[in-house]
Amino acid sequence: MSDVYTFGMIAGVVAVIAFVLYVWERTSKNQEIEWMDAGKLALGAGGVAGGVAYAVGSDGVDAAVESVASVATATQEMFTGKPTF
Repeated sequence: MSDVYTFGMIAGVVAVIAFVLYVWERTSKNQEIEWMDAGKLALGAGGVAGGVAYAVGSDGVDAAVESVASVATATQEMFTGKPTF
């Protein structure tokens, strides 16, 4: 049952990010925000993200989180220390 909550959280986070990016893009261009379009975009992005996470399954989500963590560690190691040229 916790997998369902995880997929829901993924969908929610993606929906919020899509909404914020839409509002930010419209305000940066000094255009009016179409709230219906923002809602459709957020629900669509969240739905697609939740569906993909569900289709991949919990094993895929765990593998994705593990690979992101390893990439973050490798990136931190890349920028550690004083660069020499």
